[in-house]
Amino acid sequence: MKGTFHIADWEVQPQVNSLKRADRSFHVEPKVMQVLVELASHSNEVLTKEQLIHAVWSDTFVSDDVLTRCISEIRRVLEDDARAPKFIQTIPKTGYRLIVPVEYSQADVAPASLIPPPKNLPETDPSPPEAERKHPATARQRFWLIAALVVVSIGAVISLLRPSRSSVAPPAQGSYKIIPFTSYPGAQMQPAFSPDGNQIAFVWNEENGDNQNIYIKMVGTETPLRLTSDPSEEFSPTWSPDGRSIAFLRYSESDRGIYVIPALGGAARKVFSPVGIIEWERGALSWSPDGRRLIFPDGKSSDSPSAIYSLDLAAASVQPITAPPSRWDGDSSPAFSPDGTKIAFVRGREGWVRDIYVMGAHGGEPMRLTSDDRMVSSLAWTADSSAIVFSSNRTGKYSLWKIAVTGGKPERLPVGSEDAFSPAISRAGSLAYSQTSSMWSIRKVDLKSAKAAATNLWSSTQQDSAPHLSPDGSKVAFQSWRSGSQEIWIASSDGRGPVKVTSFEKSLTGSPSWSPDGTQLAFDARPEGRSHIYSIRLDGGLPRALTDGDFNDILPSWSRDDHWVYFGSNRSGSWQIWKVPSNGGTPTQVTTQGGFVGVESHKGDWLYFTKSDKPGVFRIPVAGGTEQQIIDQPRVGYWGYWSVAEKGIYYLNKRNSKSTFEFSDLQGEHRAVMHTLDHNPPPYAGLTVTPDERSLLYNDEVEVGSHITLVEGFR
Repeated sequence: MKGTFHIADWEVQPQVNSLKRADRSFHVEPKVMQVLVELASHSNEVLTKEQLIHAVWSDTFVSDDVLTRCISEIRRVLEDDARAPKFIQTIPKTGYRLIVPVEYSQADVAPASLIPPPKNLPETDPSPPEAERKHPATARQRFWLIAALVVVSIGAVISLLRPSRSSVAPPAQGSYKIIPFTSYPGAQMQPAFSPDGNQIAFVWNEENGDNQNIYIKMVGTETPLRLTSDPSEEFSPTWSPDGRSIAFLRYSESDRGIYVIPALGGAARKVFSPVGIIEWERGALSWSPDGRRLIFPDGKSSDSPSAIYSLDLAAASVQPITAPPSRWDGDSSPAFSPDGTKIAFVRGREGWVRDIYVMGAHGGEPMRLTSDDRMVSSLAWTADSSAIVFSSNRTGKYSLWKIAVTGGKPERLPVGSEDAFSPAISRAGSLAYSQTSSMWSIRKVDLKSAKAAATNLWSSTQQDSAPHLSPDGSKVAFQSWRSGSQEIWIASSDGRGPVKVTSFEKSLTGSPSWSPDGTQLAFDARPEGRSHIYSIRLDGGLPRALTDGDFNDILPSWSRDDHWVYFGSNRSGSWQIWKVPSNGGTPTQVTTQGGFVGVESHKGDWLYFTKSDKPGVFRIPVAGGTEQQIIDQPRVGYWGYWSVAEKGIYYLNKRNSKSTFEFSDLQGEHRAVMHTLDHNPPPYAGLTVTPDERSLLYNDEVEVGSHITLVEGFR
């Protein structure tokens, strides 16, 4: 659909995602334009939400929230008011209607799909057939260009941040200039402005690459400069204040370190070797404005939280400058303020419950800025050091927010409204961020045919993951964001008929585990900031808390006799396996040398488990005894990719090239490759095996793309 058309005094050009009126021009995201085109194709006709979603996202599962945001963006550009609409009318509990005539430019041929419908059509249409709303098994076509976002009116611009100084002339008031800064295959992420704002360093993991390197690109040019080509993975570029050097983090199986490289290219030199790898993908390195220090998170182990450390570059000395409470996840994502007086960082009570804190540049008692009990992914200071822009899922999808350094209510930005991460702000006030897209799938592997390709059971953009088959194999429980927050869902084993089981809403809820008789589910949830274990009967009733306290309990599984629920907990000061009576009671510690995910053998005589900081599967007798390591996989970070079946253990062997699903007997003596994957799956969780051990289900992430958007005139 490429023909230009008019609504009132607006000219709409779908081919370039543009709306124009007089001397003003606005660009919108492609999906926003598709929603507007669909409404224009049926001017003065009510379109249900289901019809719009099916038309615009025909091969993808999305929530109503995505459509609502698109409608809001259109209204923002058109200066429309939902309470007194001039363009788009909301039909309560039904959908939307474009209430202005659509006209076509004489120079353009009106596409057939834009021919206005007869005026006597009924106000509402029946819902589409049920078949149209099934979750399709085919993945959507990959898109690599990050489209321009909505340009806002002068009122919105005034409400945004003003830079403390500018080396370039300010843009015309009344609009931003929003530019796709990168649109290369693969993932471009973690942008960092040079001190003069003319260049951006970023991380690029090319489409077919298994590593990611550091690149630099001038604003206004197309060709980037590749700074590094090491086969290791590299993260978090940050510029020296004089613009001559870039520091970054590098990791491989044999090395981890902080490196510095000339911004014009050359050899990288290692300046420090950190102990841990703490949230490096979320911005983990910041250079002080005086050029003397680098700050980064480090020190996390199974029995201590991570802290922010300061590296004195001249003295080559390191010291911690934060001290998070024990049994907390710890501190990460530090950033110096541009004036050099403060440091902002993220502190987590639990892996998915994080808030923003601010302290003096050399340490001291930090001040908490946010209290959402949600995830904060990354942050950046505004140019005048008065506020912080951050990425958070505080209302569902990760989007960009701003909060004053003195505190207050966070304000959602009109840019970076969906899947936006890693904000960066130049001294002149330009904003850059990475925007991601991916398709999550639950896939099935035939374990009896090593050469058979894995098949999709269903696909979604809403991060369906952690599948767990019921004891009889007829149903699958999983965690999903499809309702706007992560909740527990159940569907038939082929993905049909999904039903939401929990409704904690703002709390992150996940890790479902079936009881042996299939009547209950255990799971973890975070309604008050700490993660604890809950159970729920599937024949009705409310979730019941099995654990509580000022520590984190996660990843439950039932004992074979139904009497206990095992879980991972840091309540002893380090991550160990614990168990609690399935009808409630006092938890009992099971492991002493580390433990994270525990599963009983089918006979109930052994407890198999993985650890948070060591690869492999271990076991101890249920009656007590010495632990022994059975296999050396899965790797750290992939602790959910294994399943204990009657005959043995199925697990993921993650390799640098191609990963495999493998089988080991219960003693770890005999192993076999069952299936070779064409790419590595996402970390954490997980896989599940059918009761007859003929098939395996696992979660996958495909069509992963991440690109950088530049917003000029951001104030």
